This record gives sequence, C-alpha cells and structure tokens, in this order.
Amino acid sequence: MRMKTSNIPKPLVELVANDFKNVPKRPGVYIIFWIRDRKPRSIHRILGTDKKGILYIGATKSKKGLRGRLRDLRVSVQMVRGQRKRKRYPHTFGPSLAYTGLSNIIKDNELGVYFKEFSKEDAEYQERLAFLNYTRKYGEPPPLNLQVGRYYFTIVGLGIVDKSRLVGKLDDDLRSVLGL
Repeated sequence: MRMKTSNIPKPLVELVANDFKNVPKRPGVYIIFWIRDRKPRSIHRILGTDKKGILYIGATKSKKGLRGRLRDLRVSVQMVRGQRKRKRYPHTFGPSLAYTGLSNIIKDNELGVYFKEFSKEDAEYQERLAFLNYTRKYGEPPPLNLQVGRYYFTIVGLGIVDKSRLVGKLDDDLRSVLGL
C-alpha cells in the first residue's frame, strides 16, 4: 500500500478553513508544531533545543482516521479558548495546552500540522518509534504529550536494551519532520 504524505507542516487554521477536506480518513501519525509566520519556534528541552518546535506527537488507528482526530484536536482547542462548550474534551491536546499555560502564549494561527497516512498497525508503531527517538534526542517527550506515562517510558527502556518491536526503523519522512 502506498503511503500518502501531506505538505510539511500546514497551519491548522488552513485545515480548519478547508473543513479538513485534504486530510485522509485513514489511520496515521500526526505531529503538531509551534510555528510563527510558517517558521518553527524553537523549544528548549532537557538535552538541547528542538528547533522544529514540536508540541505533540499523535497517532490514530480509529475509524475517524486522521481527519476525525485532527477535528477532535481542534474542538479541544476551541473548548480551552471558550469558543465551544461540550461535556468532555475529545482530545488531550486542548487540556494539555491549558495545563501548561501555553494556551496563553500560542495563538491558533501558530499551530502547524504534519500528518502521514499509515496502516492501523503501523500508525501506532511509528508513533511509538517517534516518541522513542524524540525522547532519546531531547531527554523528554514533546511538551504537550502529557499522557505519555510509565508505559511509554517502559517501551523506551525496552527499546534501549533491544527487547521490543521498537528497535525497528522510524519512517524516513517522520525522522526528517522530527529533525532526527
């Protein structure tokens, strides 16, 4: 199966303006960036500076696909900004944005999105490889991946001792987008 790749990265507001029509309904990996004037904003990390401005790494393997997941992400941001009311957040990105205080700093037009379509199985696998590689380089996961807990760090540990499937190869496009 041929994998499709988006342009790198697209402002989230452009995807919203087009009602996410150019985003696949299939599973995949997505990366949220902090951009200003279409250029990445550097983020200082424990082991160096992330010059790509990566805020969040995610994947979807559900029926909603990338389109539905990015819509959920947008709704969660709208909820944090008081633009929409719902009983619960459909995505962790919005609450993480609020919890860290970045909702007061990062504007909607400063969120960039990269996405790549994968099979259901490979989407989760590539997301975890992206976490592993990002964490190895910067000493911590992206700042808005607050749900990354002990389970992911156990996987990172297993990857280090070569005892998990995560000793495989991160997709070349993802590696490039992540700046690894």
